[in-house]
Amino acid sequence: MTSEQAVARLIEALEREGVGYMLVGAYSSNLYGVPRATNDADVVIEFGAFNIVEFCQRLGAEFALDRQMMMEGFTGSVRNIVHFRPTGFDIEVFRLGDDPHHRERFARRRRQHVPDCRCEAWVATAEDVVIQKLRWARRKDLDDVVNLLAVSGSTLDWAYIRRWTDSHGTSGLLDQLRGEAGVG
Repeated sequence: MTSEQAVARLIEALEREGVGYMLVGAYSSNLYGVPRATNDADVVIEFGAFNIVEFCQRLGAEFALDRQMMMEGFTGSVRNIVHFRPTGFDIEVFRLGDDPHHRERFARRRRQHVPDCRCEAWVATAEDVVIQKLRWARRKDLDDVVNLLAVSGSTLDWAYIRRWTDSHGTSGLLDQLRGEAGVG
């Protein structure tokens, strides 16, 4: 099984168990921009009564859960890492928290085909990919934003993006990247 197939297996298991989720990170930005390789997959999960330890055990011996929870600094999101042992690929599992943007982007997620894992999945919208990657502001995330804007910029809901970038203080960065992408 490949890393991409491991992501598909995790998605299928979440759906079988009725757990709300969405793919984010490179898997989602690849849908709307210029695809790039990635060393991990990012999934946001609506935890509720979900038991991640038992879930990972049901995935099989090829999957191992790092039980150490980590905190993401910008929004306080808690995450665990699920390792796919055969390839060393990581699937970062973020708990849907109380961050207002995270709540709204989860409500706006869309179901579509994800070529990277050859499956149907719930994914973040293009607008929400832009907003979140601006918040992270790592170089690879900013490159993803430029590529997404160059490919999909004419189809985006700019009022929605502007509302959140104004709220997060990232409007100046957005304007700079729009210039780089040639999107007016």
